[in-house]
Amino acid sequence: MKILHTSDWHLGQHFMGRTRHVEHKALIAWLLLQVQEHDVELIILSGDVFDTGAPPSYARELYNQLVIQLHNLSCQLIVLAGNHDSVSMLNESKHLLACLSTSVIAKTQPENKNDHVIEVKDRHGNLAAIVCAVPFIRPKDLMTSEANQSEMDKKHTLLSQIQAFYFDVFKTALETRRASMKMSDTITDVVQGSLFNTEVPIIGTGHLTTLGAKTSESVRDIYIGTLESIPAQAFPPFDYLALGHIHRAQVVAGNECQRYSGSPICLSFDELNKNKSMVLLDTKQVSDLGVFEPILLAIPSFQSMKTIRGDIKDVLNELTELVAQLDEDAPSIWLEVKVTTDSYLNDVQKRIQEIIQGSPVDLLRVTRTAKTQVVDHSNTTNETLTELTVEDVFERCLASSTLAKTDQTEDIQALKHVFNECLSAMEEGDLAP
Repeated sequence: MKILHTSDWHLGQHFMGRTRHVEHKALIAWLLLQVQEHDVELIILSGDVFDTGAPPSYARELYNQLVIQLHNLSCQLIVLAGNHDSVSMLNESKHLLACLSTSVIAKTQPENKNDHVIEVKDRHGNLAAIVCAVPFIRPKDLMTSEANQSEMDKKHTLLSQIQAFYFDVFKTALETRRASMKMSDTITDVVQGSLFNTEVPIIGTGHLTTLGAKTSESVRDIYIGTLESIPAQAFPPFDYLALGHIHRAQVVAGNECQRYSGSPICLSFDELNKNKSMVLLDTKQVSDLGVFEPILLAIPSFQSMKTIRGDIKDVLNELTELVAQLDEDAPSIWLEVKVTTDSYLNDVQKRIQEIIQGSPVDLLRVTRTAKTQVVDHSNTTNETLTELTVEDVFERCLASSTLAKTDQTEDIQALKHVFNECLSAMEEGDLAP
């Protein structure tokens, strides 16, 4: 069986005021071609299907069309909730989508571990893989708090509970595999059953940050309780671990079979130089070699994006050359400009707009970086809010607060945790905007 691992689609995302509808539509068309070309029978989508808890109607329509089209191609789909996804929204169509070869796991249920173990059968009805389907873990679904615990004790307790949950689900998967072995009816099946550990792989999932993972500016720090990251050693010995949340494709702790697939499209400008891909797995390799050999399927770019950086003279010259090379009917280019200067240039955006007028270049953002980095931030007083993210504003306020000056580390971490929880809750629609 061929299995495809992907994550972090963020359907419905608006990128600095621009919709990604056309890109996501093109992505789905490309994916369907890969399913047919590589004879893929299962896709694992490891979280952040949507960009917000209340996605626009066109994003939901794309999601539903994907499910139907994959079903028509006899390709199964496992959808895991991410920190951007709404549990209630994903669950509202869960039973309906189950009739279309799609399994939706939106919430951690420690009391029902069997619900996290999915037996995947091939087109001939044979067990081909077992998936330990774990979505983004919300502490309230897993953690039992204890009185008078320090911040460090809470972290250790939560990490232990996460690890215990993963190993309990893995144990359930092992029992499921053994039960399937006992159902063998023929001598041939019994002989094959002796090699069962390599013939039927167990695949884990997760939507979280592992220790040492390289992020991009589009990735929001997520905390499970107060945990910033999970060490790779906390996971059971899955044959493959399909991770989501980090948008840059990468392996974990040097293990080729523990991977972030990364987002399929660029969700921030700093992802431009990173190749986008999905991970293709073949269970036959486990049978023959005892281990997966992941193959990366390169995803084409569906929207041109470019960053120009330098001092104002170099930026304007490079931009002039770019515009001169483009035809008026060329595809649009989303542009970010980073000007290096110690001065506040109030006319820089106007000068850029004059150069790109009538061209397919679409200016999305202009930022400034000081040539001379100093500890005193007084030179940033002319910054505008459009140059800062919500997180930047929070960090600036926190840095100038009494807490920072008195070095109250635990209180600062607790405040950061509450801040991130509030942002996540707002995205899920749990708080009024």
